Amino acid sequence: MTRDGEGAAARGGTGKGTRGRAFVLLAVVAVFAALLAGKAVGTSGEGAGSTAGPGSGAEPGAVEAYESALKAGMPIYVLFHSETCVPCVEIDRVARVVVPEYEGRVTFVDAITDEPGARELAARFPFQYIPTSFFIDADRRVVDSYTGVLSADEMRSRLDDLVKP
Repeated sequence: MTRDGEGAAARGGTGKGTRGRAFVLLAVVAVFAALLAGKAVGTSGEGAGSTAGPGSGAEPGAVEAYESALKAGMPIYVLFHSETCVPCVEIDRVARVVVPEYEGRVTFVDAITDEPGARELAARFPFQYIPTSFFIDADRRVVDSYTGVLSADEMRSRLDDLVKP
């Protein structure tokens, strides 16, 4: 003979084991739903690109910033990166220091590839990996590009080449 709970569970009833499994399943579903809701809130689409400075997350999007930079007729530095890969974080840190030194002489386009606008802009450039930097002269020609992390001195050297008369 079996005890009541075991007999009920064995017959497909609602023994303690079945209720416990149902509770665990319900808890897992609730946690999963909360994670999905949090992810949806965290990816609202801001910060797709900027001329305001690296990592600023300011509007406009990468495509709009790039188009505006082309119209301005100034040299452009486009940085394709994400906010999560280690080399991307490193080059963003370097750009935060170096790019402001060229304000008014070089337009910076911060293209965070996790954002739809930046992915649209990325389709216009020939590269496969991030971080990738493109240096575009005032005549709209890509004169240099680099995939990987640039040191502050390397970045300055490339930007100096862009602003030479």
